[in-house]
Amino acid sequence: MDKSFRIRRASQDDAGEVARIHIEATRAAYRDIYTVEYLNGLSVEDRAYRWVEKDKGHLAIGRPFGVFVAFDNDVMIGFADVGPTDENGVAELYAIYLDPDYIGKGAGKALLEACADYAASNGFKAMTATVLSRNSLARAFYERTGARAVTETERLIETGGTKETVISYLWANLR
Repeated sequence: MDKSFRIRRASQDDAGEVARIHIEATRAAYRDIYTVEYLNGLSVEDRAYRWVEKDKGHLAIGRPFGVFVAFDNDVMIGFADVGPTDENGVAELYAIYLDPDYIGKGAGKALLEACADYAASNGFKAMTATVLSRNSLARAFYERTGARAVTETERLIETGGTKETVISYLWANLR
């Protein structure tokens, strides 16, 4: 059963908590995909800086990017990041990460809905997300929420100290 979570737009003041969740979720989701050296080398301080870095970090840039955070009571338990792509009318879900204890409880769905609403209200008609092909949990989530795999987008990338295949998912109609 889905629980109710408070979702709000993130600010630069949230960078530390967003970074903490980003690292914890990355270590849990990719422990059998990324190298141990890569996962052990992740730094909350570095990740927080990337979120607020001038002209690069989505928390520093603000619009057209929208970063949303989810709370269970007063504890931040997840975040999602959406913004423009090079394709006209298509937004990209850049990230959606949850505290591992909250997977399957409705926070991811609430964050995804906030991103889709933000994208639609900013004139985007569709939204994409790129995911590691071996990330079966994320792929199943995207499919349950109405996205379809765009198989022709599969490509090999270097990430997490290894080479992995990624694939894009498309939510074709945001309204």
